[in-house]
Amino acid sequence: MGSLTYAALTCAASLVLTCACGRVSDSSSKTAPCATAACDSGTCDPLAAHELPVTLGTVLGIGRDSAGTIYLADEVPTKHLTRVFVSSGDSLFRKRVIGTGQTGNGPRDGEYNLWFVEGFDAATNRTLLIERRGDVVTQMALGPHDSSLFIFEPGAIAEVLTVLDRSAIEEMKFRNLPGPVTIEYFAEVENGNVIVVTRPTDDADFADFHFFYGIERQMVERKIIGVYRGHDTDIEFMVDGSHYVVHFSTGFIPDGGDTLRAGPASLDTGTGTPLRVTERLPAPKSLPSFVFSCL
Repeated sequence: MGSLTYAALTCAASLVLTCACGRVSDSSSKTAPCATAACDSGTCDPLAAHELPVTLGTVLGIGRDSAGTIYLADEVPTKHLTRVFVSSGDSLFRKRVIGTGQTGNGPRDGEYNLWFVEGFDAATNRTLLIERRGDVVTQMALGPHDSSLFIFEPGAIAEVLTVLDRSAIEEMKFRNLPGPVTIEYFAEVENGNVIVVTRPTDDADFADFHFFYGIERQMVERKIIGVYRGHDTDIEFMVDGSHYVVHFSTGFIPDGGDTLRAGPASLDTGTGTPLRVTERLPAPKSLPSFVFSCL
């Protein structure tokens, strides 16, 4: 029997990166949240959603329901992602996967349970069920919106899908998620400056972080030197040629619950006693009065 594992942002213990306007300095060519014109002018909107291109990964299964809707699941091993796409017209739109389960021996011989968001209401969530044997898809089905059952378990199947081959999608376009952005950290420094760290809501790793430091009307993006995350998180960044390090820690509210609270935080500017930092949890979802500048 397999188990259901809920997706979360997972990162290596440390990562060194350098940023440039609109690009991260690796070969992935990820775009930053500012258009060329905005970069040229120095202003940007780091919270603007921006849809990224889609490259199809290892296909786990393609199926069609009785209404003609096509469901596709694939894996992207380099990102540890399992994705679901649902057809509309001539396009396959990616849906947000909120839970995955797998049993068996992986893509060759195994079962998958992919719990995904199909609409804007939790009642429209579905599960896509796949069975593979000998590297061939033997069954596909849709399950209830909140099921963690696998395809071989009683009550798992709400509708059997017709298994299709790759030719069924050759002429179709792929569309990614809308590309929303999350504020990973929002904190106030005792010297009057503010720290804002953003990342894509989906598929993010440390290389996708954008770091802004300054006063509310002059938030300037700073070059990140490194992000180091264990129990706590340290982010090293540059300000006018100097290395700064901000330290964030978190804990749980001591009531037996699972609600995070901000722990002690500080900013080391390399000039003496670290400055006191106050992190806001939860971080705000928008910052309408802030003005940001790109690198």
